[in-house]
Amino acid sequence: MKRRKFLETAVKGSAVALAMCVARLPAADLKKFKLGVISDEITNDFEAALLWIKEFGLEWVELRQVMGKYVTDIDADTVKRAQDLLAKHSMKVSVLDTAYFKIVLPGTGDPALREGKSDSLNYDQQKALLERSIARAKDFGTDKIRIFAFWRTHDPKAVFDRVARELENTAAIAKQENVRLVLENETACNVATGAESLAMMNAVKSPAFGLNWDSGNAFAAGEHAPYPDGYAPLDQKRIWHCHLKDAHLENGRSVWRPIGSGAIDFVGQFKALLADGYNETLSLETHYSNAAHNKEQSSRESMTGLLEAIRKA
Repeated sequence: MKRRKFLETAVKGSAVALAMCVARLPAADLKKFKLGVISDEITNDFEAALLWIKEFGLEWVELRQVMGKYVTDIDADTVKRAQDLLAKHSMKVSVLDTAYFKIVLPGTGDPALREGKSDSLNYDQQKALLERSIARAKDFGTDKIRIFAFWRTHDPKAVFDRVARELENTAAIAKQENVRLVLENETACNVATGAESLAMMNAVKSPAFGLNWDSGNAFAAGEHAPYPDGYAPLDQKRIWHCHLKDAHLENGRSVWRPIGSGAIDFVGQFKALLADGYNETLSLETHYSNAAHNKEQSSRESMTGLLEAIRKA
């Protein structure tokens, strides 16, 4: 679909969603959270994604891929274009997404075999990636950088201390640079569930190290009540960002669903966040794909359920 046509379609579709959701959602409810969306979950067209987010009355965007490239790989001209679009549409960046430490921990596997891909950066390239990540975060006015805990081994407990040391060392650099690391609990990595997140938060005490709580990933990793079971034991003051996506089980396998139609108790999760005084950011990370495999429409379905859950909370 050509850019102009897509922009028209995105705006029209978002207007429908706005009428369905935001119009019946009081402004006070809409402002309960610093809510945004990961832009490339909607479309790879950055401005179209910003328009979509804006139509829902939201002010935050999470940056992962921007104009066809990972945000840590874009050049100075692309940074400037993205900055101009963010200013044009009055959008604030919640988190700078990176693939830092989404690699094989040296000595624990063959990097060429990770999820069928052979283009992963290796360990020796992580220092440069971190430097680019910090620079890009500052370019886009956020102090939060999303990171991981290495591709999951057969026995994550056996490498726990090594992973913790790597994260502690990285957090020391982040502290010097006045940025915050948000570790995502990722199904394919060594920290996947709430329980594993708790253990790592207890091991890495740095004030520059917090959690990107992803209840959908915890569910997919087998923690089928991420709220309350995964969330409740966590130090809520160290949850600095949340990813929002829903899932349910089909024949014993986790399958992504629009928020509100899966098994995750988002109403309960939002009530708990409010009760705990949560004042950090959250992002819709759709993941679900509808029958037409239309990213914008699938995101609209999830946003509808998300806003309804916030209303009920």
